[in-house]
Amino acid sequence: MSRFQTVFAARERRGALRYDVRVSAIIVPNESTTSLPCMIRDISQTGAMIDLESGPVPSEFALVFSRQCYVVRRNKDGTKIGVEFQIPWSIHP
Repeated sequence: MSRFQTVFAARERRGALRYDVRVSAIIVPNESTTSLPCMIRDISQTGAMIDLESGPVPSEFALVFSRQCYVVRRNKDGTKIGVEFQIPWSIHP
């Protein structure tokens, strides 16, 4: 089996499609107020790959990130809106 086929087979076993992104984020440990900066490298509905500037990281934490966006549609009373990210997720199949 070639390297490409091996990598492709590994990707196919994942439960959710991953998207290649470069998004700055913050790790907020549950038991501490000290946060750690990080970079989300890829993301899916079920998880993400994160690069850390420093460690260690506890077993459980909140991952906080934001995306700049603008409104592309809204309902009449303004209680529901559709938004578009100013910088879209990069998708590399």
